[in-house]
Amino acid sequence: MFKQSKELSLVRGAVFGNGSVHITHLQFADDMVLLLEPNMEYLFNAKRILRCFELVSGLRINFHKSCLVRVGKKQPGEGNWAIAFRCVLKSLPLNYVGLPLGGNANRETFWKHVVSRVEQRLSPWKGAIISKGGRLVLIKANLYSLPSYFMSVFSIPVVVAKKLEKLRCVFFWNDNHMRRNIHYVDWDTLCKHKKHGGLGIGKMRDKGLSLIAK
Repeated sequence: MFKQSKELSLVRGAVFGNGSVHITHLQFADDMVLLLEPNMEYLFNAKRILRCFELVSGLRINFHKSCLVRVGKKQPGEGNWAIAFRCVLKSLPLNYVGLPLGGNANRETFWKHVVSRVEQRLSPWKGAIISKGGRLVLIKANLYSLPSYFMSVFSIPVVVAKKLEKLRCVFFWNDNHMRRNIHYVDWDTLCKHKKHGGLGIGKMRDKGLSLIAK
């Protein structure tokens, strides 16, 4: 319905490049992003399309969980747009399906949420109650999965990769703020593949580059 409405000029979405890419909506699972020009007629036509979808499918759009986001300069009457859609008015940056939108991925603050989640998983008391083999399994099985979602979309900065490497190293050797245990093998060697004398842990920076390449 949105594609047909675009062809009939009932709605107008965002245009990227030299007018070559015209997008009105993006979908991910049960979420949808509408990209519309700041025009009251287009907005009300979009709402009518959503109402038609409700009548045809028997489903309801949850406008209370939706939000209206301005991209670019402030527009007059944008508060009335949010009232018309019965949703809240927000601004960038914000989170969408677990990823931040509108932030600078090259800044360390952008990755603060990822680093804090890894720190929670690497609490010192957890390392003290499990064996070295258990710590290795935790690092390889779980801790890669936490930042992988981010790293598959954004290129991880060097400073963030080093911080995550330090957290993993400290956890593996069971270091804490009271004492530092003996590191019998340097971390770079442990990160190598088992064929080359390592434990197959892998480097965060290398994984990030491979995910971006994929």
